[in-house]
Order: sequence, then C-alpha cells, then structure tokens
Amino acid sequence: MSKPVYGVYEIPKDVTEVIICESFIDALTCYVYGKPAFALLGTGNRLQYDHLMRLPYRKYILAFDGDDAGRRADERFRQNVKGKIITTLELPEGKDVNDLSLEEFQNLKEYF
Repeated sequence: MSKPVYGVYEIPKDVTEVIICESFIDALTCYVYGKPAFALLGTGNRLQYDHLMRLPYRKYILAFDGDDAGRRADERFRQNVKGKIITTLELPEGKDVNDLSLEEFQNLKEYF
C-alpha cells in the first residue's frame, strides 16, 4: 500500500501553488506560517507522484529537508512529476521547515 499525501484534501480549491514537505509537522508549520502545504510522509514514491500530477495546482514548491536525502528527493521529484512549475526552497544544511522561525522561513530563497 502506498503512503498517502498528508493534507492534500485540506487545501482550498482556489490555491494555485503548494509547498511540498517530507513530514506532516513541516506541512503544519507551513500552514501556521500562512502557506498551503502537504507532506509526502517521506521522500516520495511513484504513486504519490502520479497523484500529484493529476491535482489542479500549477506550481509545487519543494521544501524537503536540508540534507542529502532531501536533495535526492528534490531531484527524484523533478524527474518524475511533469506538467507543473517546480521550484525549491533552499533550506539550511541539516534543517527542515519545522526548525525555522517565521522570519527564517520568509527569508528562504526559492529557485527553479
């Protein structure tokens, strides 16, 4: 059985871009910081990627953990999810979204 995409059905229909995290606590942190997000409950798998390609969101902003696994997950996501605008939030080494203050989160650099 595949892992679910945590929070995917909680995002309002009029949203066009969504942050994707590894863990549900990171997704909840994004919500607290005012950004819609959901979590892959890990680094993602083929069934999740297929599901994400069918969703109406135009842009996915990747916020995987700032470690080797997170960077590999970012590359794998980009290789497998097509037809969407994909950018990445550059998290500090060894950090995840939940480690960041609101100010640190707001100052993250986003790149294509």
